[in-house]
Amino acid sequence: MTLIEHSALARLRANLSAGASVNLPGEPNYSIKRWALNAEKPAAVVACPATPEDVAHILAFAQGKTPYQGQPKLHLAVKGGGHTPSGASSSDGGLVVDLQPNMNKIKVDPEAKVAYVSGGCLWGDVDSATVTHGLASVSGVVSHTGVGGLTLGGGFGWLCSQYGLVIDNVVGYTIVTGSGDILKVSSSENADLYWALRGGGGNFGVVTEFVLRLHDQRPDLYSSTMIFPPSVMERLIPEVNAWLKDRTPEENIHIIMANGPTGQPGIMLQGVYNGDSEEGAKKFERFVKLEPVVNASHKIPYIQLNRMQDQLSEHGKNRLLQGNFLPITSDGIPLALFASIFEIWHKFVAENPVAARSVFALELYDAKVWSAVPVDATAYVHRSPTWNLAYIMTWDDSSFTPRAGPLTMVLDNAYTEARDRFFPQELTREGGYMNYLDEESRLANKEFVYKRFGQNFKRLVEVKNKYDNGNLFGRWFASPRN
Repeated sequence: MTLIEHSALARLRANLSAGASVNLPGEPNYSIKRWALNAEKPAAVVACPATPEDVAHILAFAQGKTPYQGQPKLHLAVKGGGHTPSGASSSDGGLVVDLQPNMNKIKVDPEAKVAYVSGGCLWGDVDSATVTHGLASVSGVVSHTGVGGLTLGGGFGWLCSQYGLVIDNVVGYTIVTGSGDILKVSSSENADLYWALRGGGGNFGVVTEFVLRLHDQRPDLYSSTMIFPPSVMERLIPEVNAWLKDRTPEENIHIIMANGPTGQPGIMLQGVYNGDSEEGAKKFERFVKLEPVVNASHKIPYIQLNRMQDQLSEHGKNRLLQGNFLPITSDGIPLALFASIFEIWHKFVAENPVAARSVFALELYDAKVWSAVPVDATAYVHRSPTWNLAYIMTWDDSSFTPRAGPLTMVLDNAYTEARDRFFPQELTREGGYMNYLDEESRLANKEFVYKRFGQNFKRLVEVKNKYDNGNLFGRWFASPRN
């Protein structure tokens, strides 16, 4: 049982700003709902800071440091959007720093084309604040994803084909370290930490503010969602490959394998063209000719872009998120490989009806911009041209939870075996996008983490040892300390 030293707790409450709160079980602001039910764990304390100084006090309390002597050290977790199913933003019996209630401010400087985004913001908040100025940031694809987690791990999204990953568009941070230092971080200030935060995860402190580069953005764009029966696969994938040869950075496609409302398996093609709707209709006309059973193609306001997949990713379900890479070559997607991927997904949902809402999503972004960034320019090492394949596992019955992780690894192994029949080893050795690798046991494995950071691992260790030698922040991506 976790011990809370109540005199130390009283001192913490007295030292925090007026907007902050510290909550024990049963108190009003204690309960936090997360995206995945299986990620919710009963913390001993939930602290909701309002300023970086509040965060520094909370971190000192968690470590029993002055002026909180007598408080035993607490296991620490940091929550932004709470979107990680691994439970990295929860702590069983520890202390959770919840940024979302109070640290959710956004300031847009339209002349400088930057946004100052607090660590507890969601991407939907950012979209709403920036588009009113005719601007947008690179972001994710779900509006209720937290800015912090997605950004610290890399950041793919609908605009990354045009402007690179989210980390390639961060110009500054404010971070609170475990020693209580409040640091400004940029290419000219604490540059080693600037390098590490771009892809190195939450290993170094609590980021209380992100400074994001913004880009000119039209108020509307073209969205095309089509659903095809599996029987169309042999015509659809060659058409996708033809589109890949012609595509521009303004157009992107996700291919999603999912069961429909009646339980019938289908292939959803979700296309976006960041331009005029008439031109967008021409971009995706080739797929309309394949006669989808559903065709929802129309102009949408920009604000809806990152809400298109919200329904597939609603809160309140048990979830696990895993993924892998598919190499990009001039030949596109091998039809036989896609058929294997579809069969792997379909076999899983057919054999596990409790998880019938699970989906596979293949994200066909243009890699030219983000893969041109040198491997050693940021901590994010995966700069080879690849597409992401995400396994978004969803189930209602919590009795399935212990089986979900091992079964997802079986799926990933089956995909890897199928993929490696089509591509040489030098194109497949990188593994998967870290934000799509949520199985906690894997994130705690040193060999696994080393593989994910590759040649940047040694430098990342040096930065970790400099700013968090005591491993206060070691939940997500594990701790590359040695």
